[in-house]
Amino acid sequence: MFASYTRRLRIWETNYGRDAGWLVERRGKTIAVLTDPRWEDMFWVSYRMEITTDDSELRTQLQTESFWARAESEALVWRNQEFGEVAEMAFPALSPFTEPGRLKMRALYLPISEPWLWDSIVLWFRKRGRRARRVT
Repeated sequence: MFASYTRRLRIWETNYGRDAGWLVERRGKTIAVLTDPRWEDMFWVSYRMEITTDDSELRTQLQTESFWARAESEALVWRNQEFGEVAEMAFPALSPFTEPGRLKMRALYLPISEPWLWDSIVLWFRKRGRRARRVT
């Protein structure tokens, strides 16, 4: 039970996994890494996209709107870097690029409940403890 509670705390600390980064997988291989989340709109978050595939044709396709428009048919998997879990409901925007190198996504998070008051207190102490360790 303690391990699962620690995991939940860590998910909250990483903004439901957003700050931990995401692997974009296609056919079992990582083709891109998404980091540096930034809120764009009410439900949309953009991520800095680092293309990691060696396939030059795929590298070019990943930079086009048409590739992301067919993301569902590409059977892409959105796997959290820290937790290894998949965001089942995630999808890119119809206009996926807010600027070059940033991909706009929706529902790219790990779905757990909001922290209760006690959890918020524990999170506050954990954050305070990390800050104190950095100072010393």
